[in-house]
Amino acid sequence: MTLITPDFGIIFWQTITFLVVLLVLSKFAWRPILEILKTREDAVAQAVYKITEAKVLIKQLEDDRAKLMEETRLERARIIAEALVAQQTIIDQAHQEALVVKERLLAEAKIAISREEERALETVKANVGALVVQIAEKLLVKELSQDPSQWALIERLMANEVVHAYKP
Repeated sequence: MTLITPDFGIIFWQTITFLVVLLVLSKFAWRPILEILKTREDAVAQAVYKITEAKVLIKQLEDDRAKLMEETRLERARIIAEALVAQQTIIDQAHQEALVVKERLLAEAKIAISREEERALETVKANVGALVVQIAEKLLVKELSQDPSQWALIERLMANEVVHAYKP
């Protein structure tokens, strides 16, 4: 039972031994252990600080990326708007040029048509005039073949017409 209820001597020597071990540990091991713990604590604090810095840097990079993406979207929208304006300008310009060409072609066609009409009218007039003269000649030959005084009148009228036709 001496183990369960120790004597005063055992308690005394255990206390002395504990104090000597404590003194030796404090003299030789306590400072190195505390320095190692301090170093470890500083390393952990430094790591936490670096992690915090990294988080701040990541947040800045994300903000910069978002800002750059927004600027890129705005630039893309501006470029698309400029392209649409340029496209509309080109279309309008081409439309105006087409209208000018159309008007010019219509004017040229009208001139060509009027020339052709004049030529056709001249041809028709010449043909009609020739036909009228031929018909009149046949009628007159048939009707006037009997009377010589009528032939003299026709020749006199034709001479007057020829003279009037060649007067400048």
